[in-house]
This record gives sequence, C-alpha cells and structure tokens, in this order.
Amino acid sequence: MNFETIETVSAQLKAGEVTSQALTAALMQSIKARNPLICAYSDLLFDTAMHEARAADARHAEGQAKSALDGIPIAVKDLIDTTPARCAAGLAHLANYIPAIDAPVVKTLRDAGAVILGVTETDPGAFSTDTLRVTNPLAADRIVGGSSGGSAAAVAAGMAFAAIGTDTGGSIRIPASCSSIYGFKPTWGTVDTTGVRPLAQSLDHIGPLARSIADLALVQQIIDPGFMGQSNAPQNGPITLGVPRAYFADAQTEIRNGFAETLDRLVDQGVDLIEVTLPYPDTVLDFHMVNLPQQAATYHLKHFPRDWPNYPPIARGTIETGHNISATQLATAQKQRKAARDQADKALTQVRALILPTMPVDAPKRSEHSITLAQQERSRLAATIRYTCLFNQTGHPVVSMPATRQADGRAQSIQLVGAHAQDRALLAIAKRIETILALDLNYADLQDFRTNAPKETGKATHGDAVDAR
Repeated sequence: MNFETIETVSAQLKAGEVTSQALTAALMQSIKARNPLICAYSDLLFDTAMHEARAADARHAEGQAKSALDGIPIAVKDLIDTTPARCAAGLAHLANYIPAIDAPVVKTLRDAGAVILGVTETDPGAFSTDTLRVTNPLAADRIVGGSSGGSAAAVAAGMAFAAIGTDTGGSIRIPASCSSIYGFKPTWGTVDTTGVRPLAQSLDHIGPLARSIADLALVQQIIDPGFMGQSNAPQNGPITLGVPRAYFADAQTEIRNGFAETLDRLVDQGVDLIEVTLPYPDTVLDFHMVNLPQQAATYHLKHFPRDWPNYPPIARGTIETGHNISATQLATAQKQRKAARDQADKALTQVRALILPTMPVDAPKRSEHSITLAQQERSRLAATIRYTCLFNQTGHPVVSMPATRQADGRAQSIQLVGAHAQDRALLAIAKRIETILALDLNYADLQDFRTNAPKETGKATHGDAVDAR
C-alpha cells in the first residue's frame, strides 16, 4: 500500500475500497520503523494527521471529497511554515521554531483535504545538495541529494505518497535524481513562497516530489491556482525535443551512455530530436554564484546576524561571499542572467521541450567530496547543480524523472524543460515520455536492506528525537 501512486489510492478512496485512516496508519507504521535510520522527517504530526484523515473519511463517505488529494498523506519540507511542527530549515538556532500559521502552500493543501504527516529534513539553510542527516533509502552509501533530501527520502521510502520541496539551484530535481523518483520545479512565481524560509528569493521555487508524472500533476494542480487554466499538450502527435549536447558534454561516461540509451529509445518511438544551444555551464555557475550568495547574505545578515557565523561551512562561506559582492559584479551577473534566459527561450521556440541529464554524475558516494568531470575536479556542490541551476536563473519549468535503469536497479534521470507558464503542457509531454520509456520502477524492491530497520545500537538517532504531536 505504501508504494502505490496517488492516482491509484485516490481512486480507491473514492470507491470506498480504502480509508484515509488506513493509509495514514500504514505510513505512520513505516515511519516509526524506518525514520530512526533514514531520518527523512525532522518532526512528525501524527495526532493532527489522524484528525485530518478522519475528516477526509467523513467527506468521502458523504461523496463530498474536496479534491484528488483529499485523504492522501503527504510531507512538507521543514523550511515551509507548517503548524504545529518545528520548522527548523536544518538550522540549529531554529530547532524550536514553530510557526503561528501555515504557509499559503500548506494551507492550500490542507484546504484540499491533504493529510500532513510531518515536516522533512532540509540541508542546513538549504545551502547545499547533501542533506547528510538523511540516509538514501535506495543506496545508503550515497547522498540523498538536497536541499529537499528529506522530502525525496520520504517518497522513495514509501513514507509519504508525495512531498513538497523547494528548488533554488536544483534542490527538488537533484534529490529526485539521487532517489530515482520524480520532481517538478514549476515556472518561477506560480506557487506562492510566502511563509517559506528563503535562500534567494528571485530563484526560489516550490514544487512536488512523487513516484509518477501523474502524481506530480495531481499535486501541482492544487498548489498552483493557474495550472488547470493553462493549455494542455496534445495527447498524441509528434514530439520534438531539443538536445543541448555541448551543455552536458562533460558528464561522466555512465551518464552519457545512459542518456544516449534514453534518446535511442525515444527516437525508436518516433520522437524527433533537434540540436539546440544553451549557455555553457561554467558561465552559468559564475553568475549563479553571484546572484544566489548576494540574496542569501542579504536575508541572513539581516535576520540572523548573531547566528550565521555558526552555520556549517558551505552556508557560512556562501554568506561571506555574498556579503563581499560589489554592485558592479551584481549588475554584470544580472545581465548574464537575462542573456541566459533569452538563449533558453530561443531554444524552446524550436521544440516542445528540452531534454538533458539531471546531473553529470550518479548520486555521489557520501565519502566522495569532489567529482571529476572531463578531467577537472569539481566540488560535490558544483557538480550536482551543474546542469540544474541554469533553470532557476531563467525560471523555466523543469521536471526530473527516472529514464534509464542502472545495474543495481536504481535509475539515471533526465530533465525536461518547458516554456514559461507551460507547466501543464510540460507535464503532459513528460507523461508521454514516461509511457515510452516504461521504466516501471518497483520502489518496494529497490529499498536498501541497510535502511529497512532501525539501528540496534542502544543510542538515540536523530529520528528517535522526533515526537508525534
């Protein structure tokens, strides 16, 4: 039951074949058993969740379900205000922060009948792509990705049917890729970010993580009020995709080979491919690491002047960098950002969507702090955001989805990039590609046996400290 799709259990709820209370209890049981090791959740809301489940069951019994999410248990990243949880954003000085009200995105989900199981771990302050407090449920020796690592782990481990994350440089898509699940970064500005702890406001996006394209769409149509009013892509007819080969030329060999296999399968099924051009990743990283640090420093220096010097090294270093950025550097970076958006827009005029790998490397090993790409050493952060951060700068909608199966059963992922405000059409195209690729991952079978039971050490783990309010 825990690994079913929202599409399936929503239909079962409607037909009276299952109750929200049964779904919620099943996930709670899994969380109690596995969260002490996986640590996907930073705070649990079992009491309020079961109250929400009982209310959903009453509505279903009367034929008055509010939406396809009514009665569906989900999770929310803990930098998004969610009552009555502790929403720490991975930061020690916010460990006891409990918001007074829900962020609009959470209120919208609750108004639609969703059951909020709890809040999930964030890489500290959302500054990096590791979320090292969280164990990857499919590969315990590899990072789960970040900064929405807890959300990805909860979905991949069958401890939530979907989760909400945020994405400022790839923080939905990277953990989705590391966990072989699906993640969607919508067009910038389509989902209200009020009540979300910012990293860089002009780059921050809110979106869902799930185990299918259909489930992404079911969540997105709730949290984005304009989603259903957008034009939809045709359900048949030709698909033309743009391939920016020079953009990902430095991907590791296994990624290039897997991506080539994906393209071959798509071409065999009639998909047309056109070569397109995007800004070179090194150029993008140069201005990304001006725009993001400058905005992050502005926020943290203002709101947490005494606390930020004690942040983890990546977070602290980013703020220090941002504080020292000159007006001239910022103006240059903004010009480069506009030029990048124009170039991506131009590429998209020729095709229905762009297709490229999500990352140039498989989910890195936890012990692997630098990554070799085309004979150059890159930090783990720089390597993992290398193909994702462009689209935070440009604001285009992007979906990351598993595409090619690896030898151990996990998947390599691709990104599909759509035109601005064409989120619904992009997910429709992604659904067709999902059908063509027919990967059919069995997440229950993919669980790493090292994450199937709590550690029997007698010592408390991070997850043991989580209460069940």
